[in-house]
Amino acid sequence: MGPDELFQRAVIARRYYLEGRTRVEIAEEFGLSRFKVARMLEEALETGMVKITIHDPGSLDVELSTALKRKYSLQHAYAVHAESTNMADKVEAVAKAMADLLQSILRDDDVIGVDSGRTMTHIAPYLVSLPKCDVVQLTGLAGAITYNGADLTRRISEITGGSSWPLYAPLVVSDARTAESLAGSQQIQETCAQHAHVTCALVSVGAWGPDTSQVYPSMPPAEAAAFDAAGVCAETCALLLDADGNRVGGLDERRMGIREDTLRAIPTVVALSTGAAKIDATRAVLKSGLISGLVTDTEVAAAMLT
Repeated sequence: MGPDELFQRAVIARRYYLEGRTRVEIAEEFGLSRFKVARMLEEALETGMVKITIHDPGSLDVELSTALKRKYSLQHAYAVHAESTNMADKVEAVAKAMADLLQSILRDDDVIGVDSGRTMTHIAPYLVSLPKCDVVQLTGLAGAITYNGADLTRRISEITGGSSWPLYAPLVVSDARTAESLAGSQQIQETCAQHAHVTCALVSVGAWGPDTSQVYPSMPPAEAAAFDAAGVCAETCALLLDADGNRVGGLDERRMGIREDTLRAIPTVVALSTGAAKIDATRAVLKSGLISGLVTDTEVAAAMLT
């Protein structure tokens, strides 16, 4: 190809990629057919005259996120790069991404459901503004006040300006009789009645262990070990799962929180998961079909694809 033809190709490429001209407009300017213009644009890419670089938005790994979304048929999937391999940095990166997702998908009159969890509580500081939505606590109280669902429900409702529906009950109680008694209180009944109206739920992923689960430390060590022997690998909203995502019974009559069928009926259920210790548990929760979205770090995301 001579210099004149190369020059013409370069000018046409500039018109199209930099100036935003259409192929028809370029064809009229140069007296060419639009098919000839299209071929020249393709040749500009093939020969390296034009190179297109797509930068991932913020800390998101677009390729991993897309693969995760496709493999598990998710509505939303974010695989997030952290500034370092430090766990604290991963938690902050995932929490910020979850806040960004919320701010983009929520609409007026949505109802937000909130599970408890350590990573979950880091979301609130990144929420700048949200539509007016009521906020409902999905599960009972577990762990320190700084990361239980009641505190997060209150903090998010302060941002949305909607009503707050806390669930003032332990996540797991000692026996079915106690659970039944608590469920009879007016405040808990009012909150549980709101579960059916939730349109977007935020849930945690717990791996079965004392430091990676909200449920495990809520019961005697011998009972926790028995559930371990029964194959419990993960939990979300205090619903116990084995490695294949199947539900494991034995706790339903004592857990204080959203019913499984009610959770499955929520249009959008997004789980948060951070750290290598949550890899098997995250896979189990994805297999369970309980969630329709996942925000996680790139290490966990990559493991979900192997």
